[in-house]
Amino acid sequence: MPAVVPAPPSASSDSLPTPPARRRPGPGAIVTVVNGVLAGIGGVYASTHSILITIVAGVMAIVLAVAILIFQR
Repeated sequence: MPAVVPAPPSASSDSLPTPPARRRPGPGAIVTVVNGVLAGIGGVYASTHSILITIVAGVMAIVLAVAILIFQR
């Protein structure tokens, strides 16, 4: 007796997978990123005592925080 092989499913639009829903960062993630930025800026000033380096580190920390929140989705 020959083996019965089921036919592959048809490629109809009903069987195509749907893209996953976009996730938004929750309030806990946003607070964590903001706290990290503030602690990082304070840590840079405490270790270097340089206003110029602290400003540069602050700008970079803000850019990084915004990138994390945008690309986390």
